[in-house]
Order: sequence, then C-alpha cells, then structure tokens
Amino acid sequence: RAFLLVALAVLGSGGAPSFVEGQADAARAGSGALVGDAMTVARATNGQYISWREHIIDEAASAGFKLSGSDGLVMADIDNDGYEDIVSVHESDSEYDSSAFDPDFVPDAEGHVRIAFGTADPDRWINITLAEGTDAPAPEDAAIADVNGDGYLDVMVAAELAHLIYLQNPGAGARTVTWPRLILPMTEGRGSYIRVFLADFDGDGVPEATAPNKGAQRPGPEDFARSTAVSIYQVTGDPLVGDNWTATDLGQYSVPQNAEPVDLDGDGDL
Repeated sequence: RAFLLVALAVLGSGGAPSFVEGQADAARAGSGALVGDAMTVARATNGQYISWREHIIDEAASAGFKLSGSDGLVMADIDNDGYEDIVSVHESDSEYDSSAFDPDFVPDAEGHVRIAFGTADPDRWINITLAEGTDAPAPEDAAIADVNGDGYLDVMVAAELAHLIYLQNPGAGARTVTWPRLILPMTEGRGSYIRVFLADFDGDGVPEATAPNKGAQRPGPEDFARSTAVSIYQVTGDPLVGDNWTATDLGQYSVPQNAEPVDLDGDGDL
C-alpha cells in the first residue's frame, strides 16, 4: 500500500501461451505442489517463458514525503501527449485502521492525489501532487472525464473523510501549474465519499458524477441505523462555480459504498 506498481506481460514477439504446457502447470498444481513455489513450464509458442516485469512508478522514497495508503487508480491520457497517465489516490491511513469504528479517534486530514505522467520509457514517469490535505482528506477514488468540454480530461475525487472535489485540467500546463478546483458545496461537511464515477446520463455530451455518501469513514452502530444518499451531480455551465452544480438523490441507503453506472437493460442509457 506504500507504493504504486505496474506489471507488464512479456510474451515474446508473436508468442502466445501453449495450451499443453498450461495443462502441465495445472496438473502439477493438482498434485499438491504449490504453484507459487515451483517454476512454470508454460512457454509462448516462440519458446520464451511467460514472465512479468514490474516497474515502480511512484513511492515515498522518490516522492520525498510520506506517501501511504494507496487505494486506487485510474488511467487516461491527461496531457494529450499520446501516453497513458495514472491518477492515484493515497489515503494516508497506514497508522490507523480506517475500517475499525473508534468514536474517540479523529484522523488527521491527510492524503494525496497524484498524477504519474507517462513517457516513451516505462521506467520514466513525471510525478506531481494534484491535491492533498484538507482538499482531499483520505482520498479513496478518482474518476476522469472532460467535464468542461475543452478537450482535456478533468478529475473528480471522492474523499472518505470529507467531500467530492472537482479538479479542472489547465491544459498545456497540466504538469506544472496548480489545477483549478472546486469542492462540490452540497457534499461539504455532509458525510463520507468512497467511490465516484463520471458518465453522461442524459446524453447531452456533458458527464455527470455519481457517488454514494457512505455517511462516515468508519461507520458505527448509529451510522448503520440511518440512511444516506446515492446521488447524481449535474453541472450546467462553468464547473468551477458551485452554484452551477445540482444534486439528485437516487435513494437513501445504509452505508452505501458504490454507484457504478451500467446499462443494465441494454436500452443505450446508463
């Protein structure tokens, strides 16, 4: 949880796993030998062993500060340079149990939202802190979409100790300048947000946000006994203006923790 890794599969040029050798691995596993304790016999069709190589992207040592509690990531081309970038959230909960109810302990408003900008070299990443501290205390999730329609992808973050925060991509200066931001006013001081998604629900070309209000980071009996909302957040006009956002509650639930948009009935809408 203290750092971020990306693993790349290496199959060799034109290689593919061998079905027969895969069966041999399975048979050996069935004989009682632990798969993780023995070398694989599976190879690609070109004879090379199938392997993985890990590349460290972001960690406390290279960041120069305590980076911990890594909880999630999303990938997209943030700066439009043709390389995938990574937005990651780090809850900073390594010194306490964020899942255990303790009414006498109040966690510090700590946490980091980071972007690792990709390059042509998988071992070279440009890392920046997008938000931290009271802007995004205990960030748990992030979503990416072009909210203001300028051709650059923006970021929405769910903070488990606080609120939803919108971070607007400044464009060409995405790596070097502070991103403009807005804490969605109807989420501030209202509860705890653990997931957030961006999708176009009404087909107008502007993505909406959907998020469950968990109620509390570490819910106790009183939190489970009450209900909090799963909501859609819609913006009309400039996303950096708080009054331009409205919330529609879809329902009230006990400690809701997910609200992922899916076209369940296949009619083309979410």
